Amino acid sequence: MTGKKVKSTGYFSFGELGFITLLSVLAVFSGTYAPEYLLPGGSISGFVHGFLILPGPGAGVFVFGGILCFWLVLGLLLIKKTGTAVVMSLLIVAIDLLIGTQAISIHAIDVIVLVAVIIEVLIRLPLKDTPLKYVTPALLAVFGATTLLLFLAGQAKMGENGAPATSFPLGYVVISLIALCYAVICYRHPAKYLAASAIANMYYLLHFWLFWGSSFAGRFPVTLDIIPVLFCVAAVGGVLSASGAYAIDLLVKVYSKTEDSPVHGQ
Repeated sequence: MTGKKVKSTGYFSFGELGFITLLSVLAVFSGTYAPEYLLPGGSISGFVHGFLILPGPGAGVFVFGGILCFWLVLGLLLIKKTGTAVVMSLLIVAIDLLIGTQAISIHAIDVIVLVAVIIEVLIRLPLKDTPLKYVTPALLAVFGATTLLLFLAGQAKMGENGAPATSFPLGYVVISLIALCYAVICYRHPAKYLAASAIANMYYLLHFWLFWGSSFAGRFPVTLDIIPVLFCVAAVGGVLSASGAYAIDLLVKVYSKTEDSPVHGQ
């Protein structure tokens, strides 16, 4: 956790378990309360539909899925032990059930654990010098380009029902450009955590479509052109959250090196 290389034993120390618990608590409360106070529009729905002018259903995964991926990736980066994300996900579910906020159904519970498992598995796969390194940049490029083309063609949609956009679709432009930028970044500098977070958040969106409606696939988009846009939204939420976790991990490492270096003049 301090940036020092610690040999993984497969078990967590009391200090690590305490830190994992702290991160899990922060994940729950940031996902539950932060959007209301920090996002334009005052809520996740208001932000993605009212401010970004994105279609639905599922655009909110940009926020709540991104927040979940951020804390899971941060835990893995700081603790540096396999299983950290899964343990965190179980604690998040337990805290959610205890305080009665997000995890209100089996489908809301299992997706949290599944996202953690996906991240854990994907970061263990070989990425450098294998065809797998092209998957994430390809997905970001295709979804980003499709979203941008839909905007340029005047086919932007908004709201849960995917109605034609009646105001400037800011989200289409911003999300597509971020996706294309990260496609280049991930192509030139393959990063497992970026890829894992993007794909995990896309699964979160797919899970939402398939299982969170009144029937199987009951929340699936009403028109096909919305699908690549929402996958783009989910992927961008994933890479941004992983980038934030990377940044914090880097700051921790820099601070740790500063503390470990000899005091000037001594």
